[in-house]
Amino acid sequence: MRSKVMKYALCFFIFFSCVEDLDFNQADKIVLTPVYNVSLIYSKLPQTSLVTPSGVEINQISDVTKLELFTNSVADQIKKIDLNFELTNPFNRVFKLSFRFRNEMNEEVYRVPDIIINENVQKYKVKEEISLTAGDPILGATKIEVVIELLPSADGSIIDINKNKNLIFKSAGTLYFEINS
Repeated sequence: MRSKVMKYALCFFIFFSCVEDLDFNQADKIVLTPVYNVSLIYSKLPQTSLVTPSGVEINQISDVTKLELFTNSVADQIKKIDLNFELTNPFNRVFKLSFRFRNEMNEEVYRVPDIIINENVQKYKVKEEISLTAGDPILGATKIEVVIELLPSADGSIIDINKNKNLIFKSAGTLYFEINS
């Protein structure tokens, strides 16, 4: 009895099932859109980095970091970059942050608008969205330059070198790819 039911079920599926034409060219139309997060720069500047032992404020600190993010073959498939910054300023002073991408010849290829870091802020967040096209100059960047400038105080006071505090700067990038098969 059981084998008869199985035979009827098999015949039912053979005669009444639907089959669509398969399109094996669909694989040519696949677009992959991976997202990749990367840490860029982390800096922790104590008050001793901002004031000399004799009590003179250092108005500007800069650093250049090598960037290998765009050196591989998929760099041209990056469609968008979100730059995320998190800043902590425990000082009673305002700072200005400049963040620039430079190429091998040290030419500026992209600049984030200057970020003003108000006094006494914790985990201040800023996001910069960059839409890219093929051959965009930022894709030739090989360095990141960060410049932190201490702005003059309104009352003429200086940072107290004896109070242990740190200006903290974190940056990361989220890369959005579009890879056609």
